Amino acid sequence: AIEPAIGALVANICLVLDCSGSMAGDKADAAIAAANRIVDIVDERHRISLVGFALSSRIIVDNAQATPAGRDAIKAKVERLRQMLGGNTFLGSGIRTGADLVQRFTADARILVVLSDGAADDKSEALAQAQRTRELGIQLFAVGIGDDYEADHLRKLAAVSSGAVLAPGHLDQLAATFGELVARVESFIATNAQLVVTPGERVRARHLYRTLPQPAFLGDVSTTARELDLRVGNVERGQTHAFLVALVVPPHAGSVLEVARAMLTFDVPALGLHAQHQEIALHVALGGDAHVESAEISGAYRSAQIARLVDELAEAQRRNDKDECLDRIDLLIRLSDEQGDERARASYEQLRDGIAEDRAIPQKALNELVIASTEHRPAAPDAATVIKQLYDVVLVAPGDAPILLLRALRDATGKSLRELNDLIAMAPVAIQEALPHRKAEALVAQIADAGTGATLKIRKR
Repeated sequence: AIEPAIGALVANICLVLDCSGSMAGDKADAAIAAANRIVDIVDERHRISLVGFALSSRIIVDNAQATPAGRDAIKAKVERLRQMLGGNTFLGSGIRTGADLVQRFTADARILVVLSDGAADDKSEALAQAQRTRELGIQLFAVGIGDDYEADHLRKLAAVSSGAVLAPGHLDQLAATFGELVARVESFIATNAQLVVTPGERVRARHLYRTLPQPAFLGDVSTTARELDLRVGNVERGQTHAFLVALVVPPHAGSVLEVARAMLTFDVPALGLHAQHQEIALHVALGGDAHVESAEISGAYRSAQIARLVDELAEAQRRNDKDECLDRIDLLIRLSDEQGDERARASYEQLRDGIAEDRAIPQKALNELVIASTEHRPAAPDAATVIKQLYDVVLVAPGDAPILLLRALRDATGKSLRELNDLIAMAPVAIQEALPHRKAEALVAQIADAGTGATLKIRKR
């Protein structure tokens, strides 16, 4: 077993393993071997559970402690997974059952490890259950094996709780991957970490990204949201967590503006510390060097944008939307140029050529793109520090026909009238962000043709 540190925390770990028909054979053998690997090395102070899922979910191991005398009995239960093989991939059921299991006993950290080899048949339910694990303080790690799983969907499941998506290259590496997860649990120095960001007066949050340890797009922020609840989860020794929030700041007369306050809460179980908190204020200062870009921030934003675009490419591929696929790939090529990543550019160009010839992107290639985009890559020394290929459409002045403008903006952007009304009140303000130039031009033309009298401009990001 991996030796715990003095005063080490107690974790409750549940493995949620795919038992659908496609797992039969070598994949099932590898999954069982990986589960047994955890039984062999996990310290007996932790609890481990095992859930199998296919058409439904079944509890195989219920909050066992892997004592030296009890390990063989647990492994015998793990073998029962073979009796479940067959059927579909209802992942949401497995996540729900696993989350219920790890709630049964008190623990400093609660972990779900989800393993799948294919697309979930209940994607919306799986995502809803992943959100539930987040609210319960459970961190989810997702592991994909084979060529047919959907890495972008697994990333969405893991990102909400600041977990990670992992993809061992070969089945014989799966047991090692599970072993590494146990080692990560032993390196936890803080648990239940949560960051709450409160935007300042008239400041609006628009988009939310995680940039470290794995870049991911976390979603658009409602215009009515007054707090951003970021679940950091468990923090490993030597690990950095970073988030990026895109804010709309109102015009102001002073040189310094408080744009937000951030409150971090966390536990340090080894020291008996709970509900610790730190609060800071975040300011924007205007000065002579306001035009100078931070290479660190722009690089982090670029990495997060790559992750978002790759996920959008995967979604467009599933819809058979050729134009959208080409558009996403063009943006990825430009980002790779600014990142100074010639290898990525060559890969994107190859995909673009295939799509132009009506060849679908293989799922394996999409998965490789997603996994590659989970790595935060600093820009090359000579790479540009500003993303130039995306544009915002800015409402400069709303004109004298507000009702007509609201309707035109709703039709052009798909946003709700309430959201648009809030945005118009903040003019000048971006009404649509991160568009290719041709789409930005088309949006401006559409509003102009509606005869609203509004003034809009295209702004380079």
